[in-house]
Amino acid sequence: MTQCFKELAGSPEESWGRGGFRATRRIVVPWANRRAMALEVVGDGYEFDSNGAAEYPDIEYVKGVGVTSKPFVASPDNQGAFDDIATELNSYDLAELTLEYESIPAMTVEWPGAVDPDTFLTYSMDFGGDTMTLPKQALKWQVDPNIPVPEEIKAVLRLPIIEHRLSWTRVISPPWDAIRSLVGKVNFLPFIGLGAEQLLFDGCRSTRDFITFDELNAPQYGWKLDYIFRQRTIHGGGADVFGRNGLGGGVGGWNHFFNGIGGNWQRLIPALYSTGDLATLFNQQTEGVPFNEL
Repeated sequence: MTQCFKELAGSPEESWGRGGFRATRRIVVPWANRRAMALEVVGDGYEFDSNGAAEYPDIEYVKGVGVTSKPFVASPDNQGAFDDIATELNSYDLAELTLEYESIPAMTVEWPGAVDPDTFLTYSMDFGGDTMTLPKQALKWQVDPNIPVPEEIKAVLRLPIIEHRLSWTRVISPPWDAIRSLVGKVNFLPFIGLGAEQLLFDGCRSTRDFITFDELNAPQYGWKLDYIFRQRTIHGGGADVFGRNGLGGGVGGWNHFFNGIGGNWQRLIPALYSTGDLATLFNQQTEGVPFNEL
């Protein structure tokens, strides 16, 4: 830190738990330096990476995440009456700052593409599924295929659907055009380790994201983009599963459906889901009118 400070007696307070390490420190700085010290502690305000946030002494991966300020002595300097609520504020000699520190999880995604190095990606995964009832003509007994399958037997197949969430934070110019054009499409090329047509871009949730204060103490904002992708991977289980061009491949995706007559999974034509390059969702937009200026 470049700002001079004094740590008060009784500080720090430290705790260990399931969420990791937490600590608070109470320090005193000159009143005029309180905002500069706060920025030194929290850096750019991004919770998953340092990017200037102060480290806690002697413990790795613990960063400053918050600062609270109040007068160290609640008696303002001698000053006259105010007449402008928007520009005038009590002034003090000293400020007491409560600094908050937390363990920062290592959640930055190792990304194979060219993502802006001033942004961050985090990843999470969840599960779900769909069910389908196989047509009666597709059902046969293994012991004797000629024995009819009774009407009351319903062969219900569960198809796991894996939900992948990629959160892209501190984005200055989101790729609005790519988001609009790719929503509802599946991957044409391998993406996050999955083969063609196995990943559906379901949509994006965008929110404003605080980045930092500029030299004039004005807040600077970017965007946080939460992308949702749904994985549908069809394994043949010994049956013939056709690839994108009907030439084999062994694994199907969103454009593959069960053919009751042939008793296997096949790709429909025309395809129900169009394809696109999902990697372009992670390129900042350089042309066109930004969404926030429309």
